Amino acid sequence: MKNIFIKDIMIRDIKTVRPEDRLKKVARIMRQTRLDGLPVTDSNERLIGIMTKANFYDAVVDGISSDAPIKDLYTKDVVSVYESEKAPYHVMAKEVKSSRVSSAVVVNEKEEVVGMFTKASWIIAMLNEESYVNDQLMAMLHNMHNGLIAVSNEGLVNNLNRAAEKILNVSADAVIGKPVSGLLPGLDLENVLKKGESSIGIKHSQGELSLLCNINPIIVHDKLKGANIVFQDFTDLDRLVSELESVTELYETLQSVMKIAFDGIIVVDENGNISMINQAAAKFFRQRVEDMVGRPVEEVVENTTLHKVVKTGEPEVNKVQFIGGIPYVVSNMPVTRKGRVIGGICKIMFRNLQEVQDLADELANVDQQLKYYKNRVSGESISRISFDQIVTADPTFNRIKEDAEIAARGTSNILITGQSGTGKELIAQAIHNASQFNDGLMVKVNCAAIPDTLLESEFFGYAPGAFTGAKRTGQKGKLASADGGTLFLDEIGDMSVSLQGKLLRVLQDGTFEPIGSTKPVHVNVRFIAATNHDLKMLVHEGLFRQDLFYRLNVIHFQIPPLNQRRHDIILLAHYFLEKYNKIFGTNVKGVSNEVQQALLDHEWPGNVRELENVIERAINFATGSKIEIKDLPLYLRERKNGYATMGDQPFHQQSSLIKHSSASYHQPFRESRQSHERDSIVAALKQFGGNKSKAARALGISRSWLYEKISRLDINN
Repeated sequence: MKNIFIKDIMIRDIKTVRPEDRLKKVARIMRQTRLDGLPVTDSNERLIGIMTKANFYDAVVDGISSDAPIKDLYTKDVVSVYESEKAPYHVMAKEVKSSRVSSAVVVNEKEEVVGMFTKASWIIAMLNEESYVNDQLMAMLHNMHNGLIAVSNEGLVNNLNRAAEKILNVSADAVIGKPVSGLLPGLDLENVLKKGESSIGIKHSQGELSLLCNINPIIVHDKLKGANIVFQDFTDLDRLVSELESVTELYETLQSVMKIAFDGIIVVDENGNISMINQAAAKFFRQRVEDMVGRPVEEVVENTTLHKVVKTGEPEVNKVQFIGGIPYVVSNMPVTRKGRVIGGICKIMFRNLQEVQDLADELANVDQQLKYYKNRVSGESISRISFDQIVTADPTFNRIKEDAEIAARGTSNILITGQSGTGKELIAQAIHNASQFNDGLMVKVNCAAIPDTLLESEFFGYAPGAFTGAKRTGQKGKLASADGGTLFLDEIGDMSVSLQGKLLRVLQDGTFEPIGSTKPVHVNVRFIAATNHDLKMLVHEGLFRQDLFYRLNVIHFQIPPLNQRRHDIILLAHYFLEKYNKIFGTNVKGVSNEVQQALLDHEWPGNVRELENVIERAINFATGSKIEIKDLPLYLRERKNGYATMGDQPFHQQSSLIKHSSASYHQPFRESRQSHERDSIVAALKQFGGNKSKAARALGISRSWLYEKISRLDINN
């Protein structure tokens, strides 16, 4: 604390007495002033003693008359201090506590009495000083940026400052007297409150808060009285650090892009001075980067208008600019931030103008293809599918279309089965678009493409923090996304048995629980399932739940393969021909008789999807107005040699991929196609010990197609 001046705490305007004053006068003055002693002065007002209450009491005891003078009664040995004296607070406190006298006389430089110094006045001054210091301390605590919490030995909150209230979003009245564990759950105070050891730099996370805490014991007279927790909110700092790291990464990425860019890139500030330039531009201008940075761009780049673009904010895209007498394509773009231009970028294309024109023509030719593939990726071409757009001349398939359109009006679950590529998903899309659920989404879940470990989280979604690596905000699953719409379960036969049980509950009561959540979610979803497996066989083998099978198989459509509807082959070929003519901008009008016969002779294991791929490929290679046999894939052309095919290779070539001592599936095709396929599949399964994945890989076909062949050829394995 500060030094104490006697003049600041003494009692002024006191009365003095003389030796000749009578005892009763002194008693009257003492009563009026309520002082324990009165200074005694001589005729020159100089201090010569003090008349105390003790002196007065002694006189009364001795029977001295009240009219007697006090010259023989007062104390000549008097304690006096100068009003200009000062001393540190703690020194003055020690003197007052150890002094036997209750007061002292204050004199000036001339030894004249100017006041009295009493223990009472000191106590009042001390209380005023400590109150002032306390106010200063509280002001400091409440204006601290850091939060502060005072904790008792019992772990209860004694006090906290405004910063702590703000950071923790609490009020002092609500938490004082409550356990600090409720305010900062998980913060370990044991070493501090039990052992008196400080804990410095403790990181504490609480919800979205990130705190750095220093915990120190409160020790008074060698006794542990509690602890102080001083903490700082690092949440904003962490966010700023993260943003800074992102900006740094972007800057480094920008530098890397500029280094490898073939074109010249020049960046200027708001004054038109070069701030960045890549090596390609520096090499073009035959100068060093460091010699160009900082210079006005118009001094470096001939005929540039970049500095004008920075002033006007109007971009100039693909303008012809002469540099060194040679025309170049140059783009000048302003850089804006918060609506204000802060710089500009110049890109100089180091290409001949004719090359640019040729490139533009080439891009124009593939523009239609690009639009088509974008639509395929986004699903726009599929989302508008109706029953009228499903092409067929087959009576059986037409009946399926009619029945599916009727079924679309209801809410019952639908199971669509058939080989891969027969159009199961198109039927599902058409059902959705014709149903009362068409205002919602049709969400597809490919049960075969998603690993079992991820299928449940993709299907049901998960709550925030459900597992390690989960998004902080959680994730909405496919089932919730399909609420009010249709959930299309493609390849349902490949779904794990454990997930089948959870799906069954959704089918029964329309509710599910996301992973990591205990709150049920209700959905209104139309279920359509599709598979190329024989679900009855899977049920018999214990690989598919019987109860789930009956739940899904309310309405069943079996899509016939393409080789069972031969009339559709040529019809679909012309349909795809028209489709890809529009996409590629070609004018292929038909197929030759030889091609038509090749298409009709093929078994189409890949069904409609395979046929579409064949036509798309043929249009790319066609040179005349018709598709010729030379434009077809190799495996269709080789049918002339008598090879039965499976996939994109002759079957005997696929079979030869299996390393087996037996020649039963290496020899050229001599017997019937089915006999050869059967022998090759049996040999492959035997070679790989019944492992269907390895057998399918060696045969060059998909696992689902292998299952189909095993079922169709009645192969026991």
